[in-house]
Amino acid sequence: MREEIKSRIKKLSQLLGENNIDSAIIMQNIDVYYYTGTMPSGVLVISNDGKVVFAVRKGYERAKEESPIDGENIIKVSGLSKLPDILSDYNIKYETVGIETDVLPTDMFFRLQKTFKNSNFKDVSHLIRSQRAIKSPYEIEKLRRSAQILDCTMEDAKELVREGKKEIEISAELEFRARKRGHVGRCRMRGFNGEMLMGHVHSGTRSTAPSGFLKPTTGIGISPSFPDGASIYKIERDTPVIVDFLGNYDGYMTDETRLFVVGKLDKKFEKAYDFCCEVMNYLEETAKEGASSLEIYNHCIELAKKRGYEDSFMGAKGNQVPFVGHGVGLEIDEYPFIAKGLDFELKEGMTFAFEPKVAFKGEGAVGVENTFLVRKDGVESLTKYPREIVYI
Repeated sequence: MREEIKSRIKKLSQLLGENNIDSAIIMQNIDVYYYTGTMPSGVLVISNDGKVVFAVRKGYERAKEESPIDGENIIKVSGLSKLPDILSDYNIKYETVGIETDVLPTDMFFRLQKTFKNSNFKDVSHLIRSQRAIKSPYEIEKLRRSAQILDCTMEDAKELVREGKKEIEISAELEFRARKRGHVGRCRMRGFNGEMLMGHVHSGTRSTAPSGFLKPTTGIGISPSFPDGASIYKIERDTPVIVDFLGNYDGYMTDETRLFVVGKLDKKFEKAYDFCCEVMNYLEETAKEGASSLEIYNHCIELAKKRGYEDSFMGAKGNQVPFVGHGVGLEIDEYPFIAKGLDFELKEGMTFAFEPKVAFKGEGAVGVENTFLVRKDGVESLTKYPREIVYI
């Protein structure tokens, strides 16, 4: 772990130098964890010449124990006010300071402006997210373990999805079993107001319910306070059941969706599911290092139009989302995005979830999702549960 952390800090230090930024003040929990291996309440400062100061407000003893950063660079502080003096003591320049503007609260930014009165601030969110998009062998092993937990969850669903059982009963049991296998139990998003459950179990018309969440299918949940996921309604016969869950091992998340049905499925849904598999096959034939995420997305949209799913691909009409894939790792909305208007060059070591889904408004939805690792000559699916519709 020590070499892993040293390598991450060295890379960010280089990026800061290339972008004429003296130092970065990192405050978001997951970014702090990525560069330190621990998550106290504090501020991490990395300079463009490799210097590090980890100023911890709460959780100092644990940070000293867990982080491989040298102990003399981990200090206990009561707040931000003395940070400029501390950086000067460590010979860290702060004329130009990088901050995570995509997640930093406005109030905290104002406090930083007041504390660093003579500093210029620049956004380093893109630099950090681009670095985190390329997973190391250490991280890939974590993701493999996460995917194994997730495949077991799908096998559990085969046992648990039954006519007459409430969606929430199935979802809760899946969560319970996943936790016993080592699932961390938390699923993090970077985006503002981003909230996640461990997974979804929803069926029939509930899969196409309108939602404020940027997801193709959501379910209705059990309360307007969180209108997402499993409901108190029961699984019905001959109705598509979507099981969409996240694995999480040591903070690293994978994403997988499979389709279940008690009884038989109407030909309309079977045909739509075949289309989803066709889109998935296209991705596996096309994606590799150097491929364009935007070209992949545009082709998926054109394919949906040709097959007659223009108004139902990636959500019911009026509730469609402008993406078909998203990066995964310590957060569920990492780079790269396979989305409208966003062009990422796929690089070896990137990991992303790809989720072609079709939703017929007021009827039901189908879909499949796997988590992939980009290789030079293709992609490897980390989630390996069989893709066929599971008939019960």
